[in-house]
Parts: sequence; C-alpha cells; structure tokens
Amino acid sequence: MNKKYNKYDKELKFKAVDMYLNEGISAVRVAQTLGIKNKKQVQDWTKSYNAKGITAFDEETRGKATGSRKGRPKTKFKSLEEELNYLRMEDEYFKKLHSLSVKKK
Repeated sequence: MNKKYNKYDKELKFKAVDMYLNEGISAVRVAQTLGIKNKKQVQDWTKSYNAKGITAFDEETRGKATGSRKGRPKTKFKSLEEELNYLRMEDEYFKKLHSLSVKKK
C-alpha cells in the first residue's frame, strides 16, 4: 500500500509556525485551523524554523540522500582534473583490493 504524503507550501508553513510561536495557539489547534494532518508536522516545522531561521523552508529535503555514499557512482565530471583524481583513487582502491586477495591465497 502506498502512502500519500501531503506537500504544503512555504507560506502555509510560515503561517503555522507564526500561529504556534507568536500567537500562542496550540499545535493541535493550528493543525485543525489550517487543515494540516497532525500536530507533529507543526512541531517539526517549528523546530526547523528555530534551527535554520527564515531559510528553513527554501528547499525540499524529502528524498535527498545524505552521507558520503549517496546515489549512484559518479559518471559525469565537472573537469578533467576531477575525473583524473577519481580514476587515480579508483586505481589505488583496486590495487589494495588485489593485494589483499593475493595475500589470502
């Protein structure tokens, strides 16, 4: 079964945070008033706003991987130097892998 996620625009998020922080309305009441599924969403937006300020809702973060091993291996490079460095690192990796496999035998 697929879950359907709601996507709310920036203005609604800012309005919800403003109502929650400045007007002192509870998260439950804010969610009911603005038609948001649950109070947790309002609390998460408030936490994000407190951490990042006005830039909290500038970009969509859902579905974006984080960490060093995110996504597919790189196939397009910005420059020849970048590609050369990548290939050198890859070569070193395979040399070490080969030396480890030879030592085991």
